[in-house]
Amino acid sequence: MESLDMDRRLFLAGALALAPTARAAAPLDAQATRLGPSSVRLAWTGAGAVSILASDDPEAPRSAMRPLKTLAGAMTQVTTPISPRPYFLVRAADGRQTRVAERLLPLTGGRNFRDLGGWRSVDGRQVKWGRIYRSGVMTDLTMADITYLQDLGVTVICDLRNPQERATEPSPFLKAGGPRVAAFDYETVSLAPFVAMTTREQAIQGFADAYVALLDHLAPNFTDLFARLADDAGPLAMNCSAGKDRTGLASALVLSTLGVSRATVIADYALSQTYVPPTHYASQFPAFAKTPSAVTKVILGSDPEVMRRALAVIDTRWGGPSALAKTRYGLTDAMRQELRRLYLS
Repeated sequence: MESLDMDRRLFLAGALALAPTARAAAPLDAQATRLGPSSVRLAWTGAGAVSILASDDPEAPRSAMRPLKTLAGAMTQVTTPISPRPYFLVRAADGRQTRVAERLLPLTGGRNFRDLGGWRSVDGRQVKWGRIYRSGVMTDLTMADITYLQDLGVTVICDLRNPQERATEPSPFLKAGGPRVAAFDYETVSLAPFVAMTTREQAIQGFADAYVALLDHLAPNFTDLFARLADDAGPLAMNCSAGKDRTGLASALVLSTLGVSRATVIADYALSQTYVPPTHYASQFPAFAKTPSAVTKVILGSDPEVMRRALAVIDTRWGGPSALAKTRYGLTDAMRQELRRLYLS
């Protein structure tokens, strides 16, 4: 329950980041959270009475969706199976509406596998659901999980891990068929310098600096990612090991390029430590056994300040994430416009 509450607080923080005049004209916002195999909780802000419709097509027109409920309040529970994946339309009486789906996919062997859809751009549009996913390592995906992802139409996995990681925990899609795995080789980035750190401030600054360094290491990956997105090569998923650092950086670049607000980009990054708490990784890094907990929480988590500082450096050095992508990763003005056409609604 605590993680669900944290998820909601981050969701509201992103929604409230809009300027007051923009909020007044923006559609209402909603969130969907899986409660069990056949139940999803829907919560919304900005309207007291809504109609709820559903479809297994994320872009189905309202006329093709099935009505579920019309009710007053700010939350309800609906009965719906895990597969086919449900997408909801929440519509207010005055015509304002928003599309919503489960952000964290209900995968038995998934790690931080979630949808980048639903986040709002500064001009009030939404990132489309079911088009861009982010994840941690996929080695533990079950056959049912793999079938689930194939049914979602995922065509390519952009694997941001280094060669050693990919050899140790190979992607199941290398054998299972379905999505193509796209990966590039680069030298391993060592965590050894973090072992000697003693304060949260050192860890935050050190990790922010490491993120900036990754902009060089992952240049081929990010160039390939933007090209695939512009070519509409999805639905697409990107992953690293934990799904929070390299994938978090890639997600921040993509969301920023789509015009999502800085506060919302950071809120999406911070969700990783909600879905997979730092304690989950503690046993995997025995070298940090004697490191102060304030440091390990940063290293194994997704402290918002880390991404805030990394993006601030990108602003200073390149003029922002979009300018960086144009300078380093082959993004053109035409590609950026195409990305917004393809992935915003």
